[in-house]
Amino acid sequence: MIYNKLFLIVPATATILATLLTLMTFTIPIFAQSEGANQTMQDMGQSANQTGKDMQQGANQTGEAIQGNASEVGSDISEGAKSIGQNITEGAKGLAETLGKGLEDLAK
Repeated sequence: MIYNKLFLIVPATATILATLLTLMTFTIPIFAQSEGANQTMQDMGQSANQTGKDMQQGANQTGEAIQGNASEVGSDISEGAKSIGQNITEGAKGLAETLGKGLEDLAK
């Protein structure tokens, strides 16, 4: 009777041990690889975030530079327009004086 029970217990135990060994052989490396892949994905995510931040900072600096240049160009245009306006005013004064003198000469 004991031999009958041993005949059933030994193969069942061997099967359980073989199953455990198989699971440990294939499952643990898979989990280790999975952990490595998770770390790689996290690293890639952090790298992408840093790249995004760098791009945003570069875009902000470019925008500030463009804004500064636009302000400078606007100031230069304003100064040029002011100068042109003064030249036109001076020219109009000179023309008015010349016309006035010509009219005076005609009146004489």
